[in-house]
Amino acid sequence: MDAAEFLEYQHTSRNTFDDAVVELLRAIAPRSVIDIGAGSGKYAGLTARADLPESLFDDPFFVTDLVIMGDVIEHMRASDGLDLLQFLVYRAAYILLLTPDAMPMFAGPGFFGCHNSIWRPKQFEWHDLWVFDQWNEFHLYLLRGYQAGSGPTLPQVVERVNATGCPLDTAGLRPQSVNLRIHDSVWKEHYPDGSIGGYRRY
Repeated sequence: MDAAEFLEYQHTSRNTFDDAVVELLRAIAPRSVIDIGAGSGKYAGLTARADLPESLFDDPFFVTDLVIMGDVIEHMRASDGLDLLQFLVYRAAYILLLTPDAMPMFAGPGFFGCHNSIWRPKQFEWHDLWVFDQWNEFHLYLLRGYQAGSGPTLPQVVERVNATGCPLDTAGLRPQSVNLRIHDSVWKEHYPDGSIGGYRRY
């Protein structure tokens, strides 16, 4: 790969989890979507593939079913990304993030043309209910927000998507199917009658 090909490659959003994203969209069935850092509109296109109405909003104060941040959070300072996620978790039922891990990028111009933060599972331990999958350096995270509403629960979404056996686009390298794993630290109280209570719905 020569220098020109490398620069072009750096600006490309990988397709590793595209089919898994479509299955997640179908499982969540959001009525509203906010795409942050929309770029060329890749995730709006995946929304269309999932046969969902395209609803992209410019107002970050809007309460929504789904926020998508595809290949964007790594361009922020870690502290800014964390502030944004903690802001969004109160305003969305789900937050979907796709991000590379430890992949240098100096595309310019300016600060946001570069990769500036690393997002690994440890960076999400502040949140109590989320999903993770990984292929090589590419990570997918789905956080359950506090606008749960009447939509599907996180375990229902995970079960439905994993049941598809959706293959990841690994460009012919080490084949792998989607394997979403739940990280659950939601406070629960176990009652003497054997029932379990919690302070919020999954």
